[in-house]
Amino acid sequence: MQPSELSILIPTQNVEKEIARIIVFAAEQAKGIDAEFIIVDMGSTDKTVLEAVLQIKKLNLRGFVVQNGVSNVPAALNTAIQKANGKYITFFFARRLYRGHLPVYLEIANRLNSDFVFGCITKEELRAAERYAISTVIRRPSGVHYIRELIHKERRIDIAAVLLRRDFILAKQLSFDENCPFGYAEEFLFQVLIFSDSLAQAPALLCREKDLELKRGRTEPVGLKIFSRVEAALRVLDTAKSVCTESELPAQIEKNWIPLVVMDCIDIALRDGINYRSIKDYLFTSGYEKFLVPDRRSDRRLKLRILTWKTAPWLYRV
Repeated sequence: MQPSELSILIPTQNVEKEIARIIVFAAEQAKGIDAEFIIVDMGSTDKTVLEAVLQIKKLNLRGFVVQNGVSNVPAALNTAIQKANGKYITFFFARRLYRGHLPVYLEIANRLNSDFVFGCITKEELRAAERYAISTVIRRPSGVHYIRELIHKERRIDIAAVLLRRDFILAKQLSFDENCPFGYAEEFLFQVLIFSDSLAQAPALLCREKDLELKRGRTEPVGLKIFSRVEAALRVLDTAKSVCTESELPAQIEKNWIPLVVMDCIDIALRDGINYRSIKDYLFTSGYEKFLVPDRRSDRRLKLRILTWKTAPWLYRV
């Protein structure tokens, strides 16, 4: 089969009533693009698979539905990547839909031969991206630069609005950790930024299509399971230590990002009703307590959070 330019990967589960409009929306975003649509179902118990097949046929789209059995989102995304036939891949999630960015992403990716393309959250980012997009001669920021900004929360990259060259993903053997219920997207993006030699921020201001997004609250508290984010961050640290040997990135991750992830997980566990004594016991037994030791490289606000948590956890507020 002739490869398509773009593979649009859509994980689904029990969205019988919403899947048709999601596929229609995805098709509208890919108008004029040689695209294939791969819907991976994660063991739906309703008619999601049937409705998806019918909608693909109704719109005469190039694509298919994969029944992945009872699985999670990381497993579905890995299956979709393996099944994809496009030069580039992108992800559509029912809960976070973006519009208008795909043509700009593809133009930038093809012109700059990029492994990884993402968009702009602010107008300031947009102006900077426009300058970088003018010429291939202009030196663009590296993946390490963007990771530093992510660590300090000066930038946000959403996995629901990125473009990746599939050959790059396969060559670097990058995938989503299927045993990681939380943090798998962060880990994947950080790994991409570490390994990519050619990435670009496209001059496209991201815009959510909130009226079409799936609106469902959390079905149950996540509790201590949220700390799988810490394990994901530790795997990123291992990669940074092996790849970025002449960079300060490993120290930045260890002294800023991992403590921040631990503290954010503490916040979520507290919101879910777990008392601070149970959380402290868990941090001690899991070994995560040792990461809450800030130094001169640590962010000032992070230091204050850690200090309050360690000295007076009963006074700590999310």
